Amino acid sequence: MILVSLVLSVGCASAEPAPGPSGRSPSAGPPTTASPPAASPEPAPSPTEIAVDPPGALVAPGVLKIGPEGTLLAAAAGGSPTGRLREGVLVPFSAVQDGWAKITTPCELTRWMPVASGGRLGRPAVVLDPGHGGNEPGATGPTGLLEKDLNLNVAARAAGLLNARGVPTALTRTSDYRASLPFRVMLAGSSSAELMISIHHNADPDGPRPTPGTETFYQYRSPESKRLAGLIYEEVVPALAALDVPWVGDTDAGAKWRLGSSGADYYGILRRSAGNGLTAVLAELSFLSNPAEEQVLRRDDVVQLEAEAIVRAVERYLGTEDAGSGFTTPYPRTAPAGSGGGTRGCVDPA
Repeated sequence: MILVSLVLSVGCASAEPAPGPSGRSPSAGPPTTASPPAASPEPAPSPTEIAVDPPGALVAPGVLKIGPEGTLLAAAAGGSPTGRLREGVLVPFSAVQDGWAKITTPCELTRWMPVASGGRLGRPAVVLDPGHGGNEPGATGPTGLLEKDLNLNVAARAAGLLNARGVPTALTRTSDYRASLPFRVMLAGSSSAELMISIHHNADPDGPRPTPGTETFYQYRSPESKRLAGLIYEEVVPALAALDVPWVGDTDAGAKWRLGSSGADYYGILRRSAGNGLTAVLAELSFLSNPAEEQVLRRDDVVQLEAEAIVRAVERYLGTEDAGSGFTTPYPRTAPAGSGGGTRGCVDPA
């Protein structure tokens, strides 16, 4: 199976100098006359979650899900508490000693936690990566809708649908907190997932266009990543295009690549996942900075529409030989896509 990583956002994309998820992508929905709420909506919980084994014997490496009481953290196995992690956070572990597991926190700290305060995550086929989180909000819509909330809402819905359909799926970020780019890739790799998709929403388009400005970025040297990007594009664009929205986007919208000065993938999530043998895609679903698109992205039915499009693309990738479409040659870009995804100022979810 393949690990897909979707990363979406302008101010969400992470370039070579500062690792972090990022990207661009348009989103849309039919116009509505109701005034949008001032606050960002809470992410919808996954109706179905991947299986978690109860506390017990662990074989490293793997991924632990923090239990309902949270967990204490220590600098050494059996040591004095130095912090906590909240319920539901997923963390990779690399060793087990005397009932304690050696983990990496979302801010990349190496700590130990009692094995009994979590459960081992079953192996996912897919890891969905909601871009941004915590004090890295990503793009912000004209009336205040935050990309970090929208990304998580879409990812949680898609994960629930995939799990319900028998495709085990996990999230790199399960609520609103910071998670570094290396942590996200480490989590996906430690889970032995097949695909990683990083989900984002875009900003700063070139201008109006007749169709949604969705962008899906693939690993330049991976035919599998290219096919996945083409399938995501092929599913998301027609789904959004059914909405009556004045779309915006870049002139090279489509399924494409972007290289950095080193000749490797520009976006850190793609570059790092490729280095770990993971098939990944960064998806910018729509443009949150477009007032008309932000308005419809506040609607549950439109968020669900994006999630269902991702689910269809994953199922086609895993179950067919379909090649996807929408492939384009990107125009040269010299401006950085945005910073973020590092550990500076990062606070673990306690």
